[in-house]
Amino acid sequence: MRNMLFCLAGLALVAACSKAPTNAPAANAAAPQASAAPPAATPAATPAFTAGPAVSGTYLGNGKPAMLTQVTAHKDDPFDGKPVTALVFSAKDQGGDDKAAVDALFAKFGDAIVAKVEPDGTVVGVDVIHSGLQSPSGSISISGSFTMKDYSEAGGQISGHLTSNGPVDVFDQKVEADLTFHAKAP
Repeated sequence: MRNMLFCLAGLALVAACSKAPTNAPAANAAAPQASAAPPAATPAATPAFTAGPAVSGTYLGNGKPAMLTQVTAHKDDPFDGKPVTALVFSAKDQGGDDKAAVDALFAKFGDAIVAKVEPDGTVVGVDVIHSGLQSPSGSISISGSFTMKDYSEAGGQISGHLTSNGPVDVFDQKVEADLTFHAKAP
């Protein structure tokens, strides 16, 4: 029983240490820390979202919600001479699919978003696949509407906040996404 308590305490400590820092002061932050070391790097230099679910937030197609639970990152073809990462958000397990960015376009993973992102976080294009949308091809390509906030690629992780900045009208249909994520870098 004692070993079990030590194990649980250790897991709790690991979980507490792996959470992203917040800007709010801690309850016991009144006492200054005595340290000769320089302050730690700013939170922007480290992955911003490494704790919690891989994907959280909302994804709507014509007002119908979809639950995206997975996100993977894949190297994609360069755009304008810059490297591109394809982020594949999906409702179903991608099972390590090396061609997830293409397979998602044909609804292999249910509702999905494939966002193509440059190293600075610029979104160069998005394909949306949603059961609430009417599309003969299964997916709708969008450019210029989605943006990335708090994008970080460090420590083998990619994280950020992909947003459509409210509802987007695409061929008389409404798409809206506001997703926070983290994934293993390609």
